Amino acid sequence: MNNPQSRFLSTTIGILLIMAAFIIGYQAGPSHSSVVPPVWASMLPSARVDDTISLKPIQLFQEAFTAVQAKYVDPITNPDELTYSAIRGMLQQIHDPYTRFMDPKELKDFNNETEGHFAGIGATLKMTELPVVKTDKGETPKEAITCPVCGTKITDLKAFRVTVVEPLPGSPAKEAGVQPGDYIMKVDQSPTDGMTVSDAADKIRGPEGTKVTLTIQRTGVEKPLAITITRANIEVPAVEKKILDGNIGYLRLYSFNEKTVPETRNALKELNSAHILGLVLDLRSNPGGLLTECVKVASMFLPEDNKVIVFTKGRDRQRRDEIRVDRQLFDRPMVVLVNKGSASASEILTGALKDYNRAKIMGETTFGKALVQTVIPLGDPDNQCAMPVTTARYYTPSGYDLNKKGITPDIIVELAKDAKELNEKDNQALEAIKVLKVEMEKAGK
Repeated sequence: MNNPQSRFLSTTIGILLIMAAFIIGYQAGPSHSSVVPPVWASMLPSARVDDTISLKPIQLFQEAFTAVQAKYVDPITNPDELTYSAIRGMLQQIHDPYTRFMDPKELKDFNNETEGHFAGIGATLKMTELPVVKTDKGETPKEAITCPVCGTKITDLKAFRVTVVEPLPGSPAKEAGVQPGDYIMKVDQSPTDGMTVSDAADKIRGPEGTKVTLTIQRTGVEKPLAITITRANIEVPAVEKKILDGNIGYLRLYSFNEKTVPETRNALKELNSAHILGLVLDLRSNPGGLLTECVKVASMFLPEDNKVIVFTKGRDRQRRDEIRVDRQLFDRPMVVLVNKGSASASEILTGALKDYNRAKIMGETTFGKALVQTVIPLGDPDNQCAMPVTTARYYTPSGYDLNKKGITPDIIVELAKDAKELNEKDNQALEAIKVLKVEMEKAGK
């Protein structure tokens, strides 16, 4: 696996798995919903199984599995791992990084993240895609290049590296100085080259109080940095609120987990009690999460006549609407901040607010993830596994398909190179406040 093409194939399976990371749109399969909670999903019924599907591939696998167990030179001590590898190999042929297999440990970590807590350093990760090929000057090409021998256009040779999306507020990673965009070269002594996000996250996590050393490559810094971090029990924050300039509220949603709705509701009640006249809703670097929670949050900001929050279409191409489920809690002017790290559920909320002209959208074009996954439980309760499978695409209320395109803000503002989010140099937040004040003035007339 030393050539670039093999390396590409070996890394595509785990692209954008995260704690984060930009996985969205899950739901539990209806037959085992009591075992695996509904997560990141629109509530789609299971697709009807085609009665003509052949069982020959299953029989072939059973023959191979039995032969290996009976004939291999050494006893097979890990038959479960053989099965897991077979399922992963099968899913690799679908060429969909969001359809994957989770063994019992991965499923446990997945559920902990959905519930908003885990043991680790407190940083969300993603896979950053880079071209493997380079120009004569050592730079990565912006467009396809031509092979000088055969004349073939080369566009699909890629490399992927594990990168920090953002350290969580107050987390060990934040306190140790980890920054957004840091490329993790090593976890302790293990190089991350060829790892998926799930692989890297598994090595980074560990018992509370233990230490892990990350070797970091940072843009603008010539030599790698070695950062040692003490692991802790991480409670993933859902919401942060502030009052700016006296009558302007600031509300940041970090993700859509099981704590997001009650925390958002309480934050809006407190901001309303403070008599704010406008709100900056910050969805920057929000990788998404539970669609059910996203729909509830959207309901808090939209007027009662804005019924459809998002709709989906599956294999049967039938439209299924996700309808508002709560009353409006905030009706004053809003500006929504987004960036390229805003994905899936945060894009659903942004798309609804934009389509209904409820808020001005500002920042950078969002990530562009409009696929729905259904989490299908597998195995028995004592050895529970699961398989998130892409089952549908979602669309904003106006019918816009944002997949791979993202949502373009009404006002494009890129974050300044020397700025960090929500500090005195945060030019995006400063510009949002200016625009919001204009909207507030219009509303007051």
